[in-house]
Amino acid sequence: MLTQKAPRRQWPYARIVISAFIAFNLFAITCWCVPLDTPLVVACRNMVRPYMLYFGLFQKWDMFAPDPTKLNSYIDAVVTYRDGQTSKWGFPRMEELGIVDKYFEERYRKYMNDNLRLDTNSGLWPDAARYIARANNRAGDPPVLVTLVRHWSIVPPPGPDGEPGYVPWSQFEFFHYTVAPGDLP
Repeated sequence: MLTQKAPRRQWPYARIVISAFIAFNLFAITCWCVPLDTPLVVACRNMVRPYMLYFGLFQKWDMFAPDPTKLNSYIDAVVTYRDGQTSKWGFPRMEELGIVDKYFEERYRKYMNDNLRLDTNSGLWPDAARYIARANNRAGDPPVLVTLVRHWSIVPPPGPDGEPGYVPWSQFEFFHYTVAPGDLP
């Protein structure tokens, strides 16, 4: 005689937990992305900030209204090796990538422009320099110094003829990191 298996009992609170998770995410993303800085919105952003940053869900909407950014910037590094030679190393730059690569490398632009270049995030600089040192480690000639360099240009409004203006690039060495032997594999 064949016996029929009893139907599998679902966890009774699964719908509630999933719905709460979705509602929280909608709330967090809405608070984070609303282009207003009212006290209530700022308080909500501060509440969800750890979650948004930890899971990489942060987004800056300064590309859009009300005040789009006028700064074109990137960061690269000068790596100095034990024998005195130097080389330049840079994060991927969107204007130098193909359309498919842009999709996968966008996080580096966000990391550089929204976080790494800011003095308020100077705690990130040693880790970035160690990463760059590891990425440029040569057998028998390891890096001894990593210098992070900011490059920026202000994007002017179009001229009367509609043509874009030009402002020369500026640069500033903002962090020097002496590579310790334990930093390299």
